[in-house]
Amino acid sequence: MAASMTEWWRQLTIVVQTSPVTSNPSTEVLSAMFASFGLVPGLPRASKIVQLDGPQKQLAQDRVDAYDEFEQRVRKLAAQHTDFASTHVYRSKSFLFAAHNLKVAIDHVVTPFMLVLQHDFVLVRPFDAAGLLRTMARNQAIKHVRLNARANVAQGFDGYIANYTGDSDVPLTRTCGWSDGAHVASASYYRTFCIPLNARDHGHGRRKFMEESLHYRMQRNGSPGGCWELKRNATRPLAELNWPNDFDDYGTYLYGHASPRDGNYMRHRSLRGDQPQWGLGGGRNRDQPPRKAKGRGKGPGAGGGRRGSGGRARGGRGGPRGGATVRSRRGPAGVSGLRPAPQDSLFTEARADLHRLRGRERDKRRR
Repeated sequence: MAASMTEWWRQLTIVVQTSPVTSNPSTEVLSAMFASFGLVPGLPRASKIVQLDGPQKQLAQDRVDAYDEFEQRVRKLAAQHTDFASTHVYRSKSFLFAAHNLKVAIDHVVTPFMLVLQHDFVLVRPFDAAGLLRTMARNQAIKHVRLNARANVAQGFDGYIANYTGDSDVPLTRTCGWSDGAHVASASYYRTFCIPLNARDHGHGRRKFMEESLHYRMQRNGSPGGCWELKRNATRPLAELNWPNDFDDYGTYLYGHASPRDGNYMRHRSLRGDQPQWGLGGGRNRDQPPRKAKGRGKGPGAGGGRRGSGGRARGGRGGPRGGATVRSRRGPAGVSGLRPAPQDSLFTEARADLHRLRGRERDKRRR
C-alpha cells in the first residue's frame, strides 16, 4: 500500500450521510461541503458516496416532497458539477436512522479508508490527508481520527486527551471518547468492530447514532477501567492516570495537537434550526441554546449545578454561569486539564442520555 500512496485518494472514500431536514430541497450546505474538499490537494479526486436515509412514516407530505426534490438536485450535481466528480448517490428503501443508514453506506465502500461526515459539516482548515492515511496503514492502533469541529481540549466527548508520541507522520491527540463528528477510519474497523457493537446495543442499535453504541461502552460510567475513571482521576491530585486496557480496540484520536490553538478543522452548519432530528421529537439541535423551562422537576438539569431547565440533578458540580470552561488539575505534559463546561450542550446531552439508559436498566431489574 505504501507505493500506492502517491495517489493516496484512491485509498479513500468520502461517505456523506443525509436525511430529511427543514432546509430541503436546498443543496447549499452540501455544495459548500463538497467545495471545501478543495482545501486538501487531491481530496476532491477521492470517490464519494451520498447516502440518503428513507423518510420516516410520520413525516408530512410536503416535507417528503421537499426531500424528493433534494435528492433529484443532488443527483443532478453528481452528474454535472465538478465538485461532485466521482460521486455516487444512494437512497435507503426505508427509514433506518443514523447508525443503520451509515451501515448501508459502508456496504458500497470498496476502499481501505473512509472520511465519514454528516451532511452539515464543512471543512474549514486543510490537513495532511496523505500523511494520515500513510500513518493509519502503517500503525493499525490508530483507527478513528476525528477532524474536530472545536479546539482540541478536554471537553464534551473528549473527556481526557493527551498528545500522541508514537509512530505517526502527522500530529495526533489521543482522546478517551468516540464521536460521530467528521473522521477518517478504515472500512474494516467499521465492519469488524463498530457495526457489531451497534448491533449489540439496545434494540439491535436501531434509532441510534453510532457514537451512542461506542462512546458509552468506552466510558464505563461509574465503573473502573474505562474513560470515565481516567477522566475522574485527572481531577484528583496524585491519582494514577491509566488509559483503558482496551483503548487500542477503539483507537480514537483527534487530528492535530492537544492544544486550544489546534482543532477547529470543521464547521457545523445546522440544516434544521431548532427542529428535532429525523422528526422524531426530543432531539434538540446541539447548536441551539437550551430552552428555559418553568418550575422544578426531578429530571437531569442543565443549570451548571443550579436548578436549571426544571431539573435538580447536578450539571457540573456548581460551575459558573454561561457555560464557561472549568479548569481542573493539569495533567502530565501534553495533557489538557480542562473539565467540560457545565452548560456545554454535548456534555449535558450525554448526561441526559446516560440518565435515560440507567432508568431503562432499573426498569428491567424491577421486572
